[in-house]
Amino acid sequence: MMPAVMSETEETKYGRFLDIGLFARFFTYAKPYKGWIAIAIFLLPISTIAQMAQPLLIKQAVDQHLIPSDLTGFDLLAIYFAGLVGIQFFISYLQSVINSLLGQRVVRDIRRDLFSKLTTMDAQFFATNASGRLTNRITNDTEAVSNMVSSGLINLVSDILLLIGIAISMVILSPKLSLIALASMPIILTCTVLITRHMRLVQRESRVLQAKMAGHLTEQVEGHEVLRLFNCQEQNHLEFDKMNNSYLQTVLKSNFLEAFQFSFIEASSVIVVALLFFYGAGLTPEDGVTVGVMVAFIDYLRRIFFPIRDLSGKFTTMQAAMTALERIFALLDTPPTITTPQESETPKSHNGHIKFNNIHFDYGKGPILKGVNCKIKSGERVAVVGPTGAGKTSLIKLLNRTYDPQQGSIEINNISVDRYPLDKLRRMVGMVQQETFLFAGTIIENIRLNDSTISIQEVIKAAQKSGAATFIEKLPLLYETVLSERGSNLSAGERQLIGITRMFAFKPEILVMDEATSSVDTISEGLIQTALEQLQKDRTAIIIAHRLSTILNSDRILVLAHGEIKESGSHSELLAKSGLYAKLYALQFNSKTQAQVV
Repeated sequence: MMPAVMSETEETKYGRFLDIGLFARFFTYAKPYKGWIAIAIFLLPISTIAQMAQPLLIKQAVDQHLIPSDLTGFDLLAIYFAGLVGIQFFISYLQSVINSLLGQRVVRDIRRDLFSKLTTMDAQFFATNASGRLTNRITNDTEAVSNMVSSGLINLVSDILLLIGIAISMVILSPKLSLIALASMPIILTCTVLITRHMRLVQRESRVLQAKMAGHLTEQVEGHEVLRLFNCQEQNHLEFDKMNNSYLQTVLKSNFLEAFQFSFIEASSVIVVALLFFYGAGLTPEDGVTVGVMVAFIDYLRRIFFPIRDLSGKFTTMQAAMTALERIFALLDTPPTITTPQESETPKSHNGHIKFNNIHFDYGKGPILKGVNCKIKSGERVAVVGPTGAGKTSLIKLLNRTYDPQQGSIEINNISVDRYPLDKLRRMVGMVQQETFLFAGTIIENIRLNDSTISIQEVIKAAQKSGAATFIEKLPLLYETVLSERGSNLSAGERQLIGITRMFAFKPEILVMDEATSSVDTISEGLIQTALEQLQKDRTAIIIAHRLSTILNSDRILVLAHGEIKESGSHSELLAKSGLYAKLYALQFNSKTQAQVV
């Protein structure tokens, strides 16, 4: 299986011109539109014949009507010629429409599968794949495939057919004159390939610089506050300007090569026409060369140089598309490590009872949890405290199968979590995180997350329970108020209240709070704490906190350190033990500096 993660070099390389395996798989996406493909292929020879016939009509017009000054039947010839031009125009238009339709529909289907694939992938996948590269699969890579279909694949076949057809017509029309034209083709094609190869290298360098600029720009936008606070705008401007100028140089070089290629083919066509006249001047009608033949040959040469010039562009388009398809299928072939079991179980009771059995876990860089054993009763409120890196958040991520442990098992309602359907498990375990992520959209969309099973009335009721209704009902558009990206037009406290409202709307039987009040001010913390108290009623609750003041009333406190549960008990019991918890408590409440536990 091909890896889903690629280095910068792999990200920007060109693949083989034609990979049969990738091409065959690509056609599985094109198969539903085989009717349109059949029409496009059917039109190809008609278009070729229409173009091949036009110079022959011109020859006939010159030799039989213009040279002898005999216009009898000339009007009929003109009608035939106009008809051929009309057919060519109509077919070209129809081909463009079909190519565009095929390209966009095939890409729509690929983009749909890519998005669907990303929604099934687990946290480990996103931790090891940069978001920019994943986005690139759905945007730039699919666009490269679209370009192959709409302007490359079928038109490439059309150009090849036209070249073959014109070559045959020229040989039939005048074998002697065709020697001049056909003898020059290998030289012209060789030079075109060499220019194209050099252009590919320059375009590859351009793509690398463009990706770097995009990444740099994204960092500047996301970190604008840090740059402003530390007055780093000028240095970053100089860095971006350097990349921008480098990109400019590669683009100019690419444009120079493209202009040189165009000029080379134009000059070559002029030279071939001149040689044709020079050689044709010594031939007579007895040699089968008339004025009409010369005119037809010039027209054929004009038509044959256009596809030669276009072929180099289509060559690059095909290579870029092959590389894009390789990356797309590599992602589609990457299996998620966490899936719904084929034979899942449904609990007979929903009481929120949790059991951790000898849990061992690591992220591949050393053990995080080492033999954790713990039972949480239905409706119990359990707090988990400990220094940073102790494994508090990791323990919770195992509960809803964000990750799976390397050893041990977790049970909810006496059923192992890896036996639950993923959708039911994650609906069962609700989480209020340190910072609530909000999407660009209305408040109601952010609360119910487009879940149509949650009615507007339920959303309003949830907001009233959480206290979010207090500020929502002051907004001009109420629940239809549109939030900006990440909810930046709300305060941190208001964003947290929206997150808590989600929990009221989704009604999980197990509630997890991961530092839910650590990023808000004191006033907001009081409002949020009240909402959380309301949310915890009749639910099993797990509270992760650095602020020990928020968990004093918990039924039980687990003290986690170095991946192991060191202490367990109520606040008063743990203080009486004078152990790790007592030291943490003393640091926060007895120190003059009120040091925060780190």
